[in-house]
Amino acid sequence: MSTETEATDVLEREMSALPTDIARGLVVAFPGGVQGGPNRFVVAGPDAAMELELSPGPDRVIALLRLPTLTLRIRFTDGDAKARAAMIRRFDLAMRRGGG
Repeated sequence: MSTETEATDVLEREMSALPTDIARGLVVAFPGGVQGGPNRFVVAGPDAAMELELSPGPDRVIALLRLPTLTLRIRFTDGDAKARAAMIRRFDLAMRRGGG
């Protein structure tokens, strides 16, 4: 199932999170498939694999509220387009926060 990795296999995202939030979300989404930390992770899913690099960004400031940001660089190392999309959906679902 291994595929060639191209430059288009890299995603960049900015998230309001801490590295510990990302680590927790990865473990929830891919139990037993996460290695590394705190700023670099290798993740093996059932049908795809990816590497994540985290870089701190500027805080978002809203009045007196300061929210930390991270830039996530996600590079897929295995899997077809369908498996990669499923992997991202799984990660996004694990990173959802409750509110109310």
